[in-house]
Amino acid sequence: MATYKDEKRGTWYCKFYYMDWTGTRRQKLKRGFKLQREAKEWERLFLEQFAKNPDITFEALYEKYKEYIKPRIRESTAQSRFYMLDRHVLPFFHARIVSDITPADVAAWQTDILSKGLSNAYIHSANTYLKAIFTYAVDYLGLSKNPCMKTIGSTKSRKLNFWTPEEYAKFSEAAADNPEYFIIFEILYYTGMRVGELLALTLNDIDFKNNQIDINKTFYRLTGQDVINPPKTPNSERIVDIPEFLTEEIKDYTKKLYKPDPEYRLFHKQIQYIRSAFKTRIKRAGVKEIRVHDLRHSHASLLINLGANPVLVAERLGHESPSITMNTYAHLFPKAQLDIVRKIEKAEY
Repeated sequence: MATYKDEKRGTWYCKFYYMDWTGTRRQKLKRGFKLQREAKEWERLFLEQFAKNPDITFEALYEKYKEYIKPRIRESTAQSRFYMLDRHVLPFFHARIVSDITPADVAAWQTDILSKGLSNAYIHSANTYLKAIFTYAVDYLGLSKNPCMKTIGSTKSRKLNFWTPEEYAKFSEAAADNPEYFIIFEILYYTGMRVGELLALTLNDIDFKNNQIDINKTFYRLTGQDVINPPKTPNSERIVDIPEFLTEEIKDYTKKLYKPDPEYRLFHKQIQYIRSAFKTRIKRAGVKEIRVHDLRHSHASLLINLGANPVLVAERLGHESPSITMNTYAHLFPKAQLDIVRKIEKAEY
């Protein structure tokens, strides 16, 4: 394995020759590895993948990419990514020879997907995943250049939708007819946790003495199976303080359960049933329609209006950093900006 130390940058790189699918001897150079073993592993993977794959169809490339990416991303993420690619990318390119696909071909695909009436964020993701497939081909299969370099769609998410405390109070009253759904919505609104995190909760995660909930796992349904995994990110594993009234509500709910197993899921619901119950009670309450996930935004709005700073909001929501919180909720912090302006005006020089 031909690996070398870049003394100037303090990193490692690999440099070697290989034979491409046309029989031409070519040189490959890849920089920027922190460790020598990482450079060696990259060279090994390149030669192994390239040796087994001369020029191939897009469909064959896609199958190789799936094998490569599956161990590197969450199972639920892989499922949603492959669904998008299967539906909107593979049918367009499937029989094309990868080295024959040009930027013009990619532009034709982009025009096609832009005509389907999909959201900007969805289109942006599909384009990003297509680019990743070609990047894999460049890195490991000897493709000379990535033909997917132009971005389409937008990373800007839809306008945030949330309830005021008054709107939630109306909804909560309408949701009181069903004890299980009532407590589900109460927890979501007063903690800001994700629905998957709520559905993974057990009695052992509730500290009734200290009014706290330990969020340490997430639940989702994958190919008909219930799956419990660690939270979305390392910072998503957190302990949140809850108001005493919510502790009492959870306690009252658990008293109605028949011999609950403290290590078993507290709520045996699927997300589609929660969404359906949510919509029904929104209509009953006569409040504006939002998504279940928007209860998380409603909690953030509640915290900000109560004077919480971005660091505290980030900790409760399980964001990786306060910058994510500010990027998402910056427009909800007008009071903080006004306070700073007033301090500037009063400052003495």
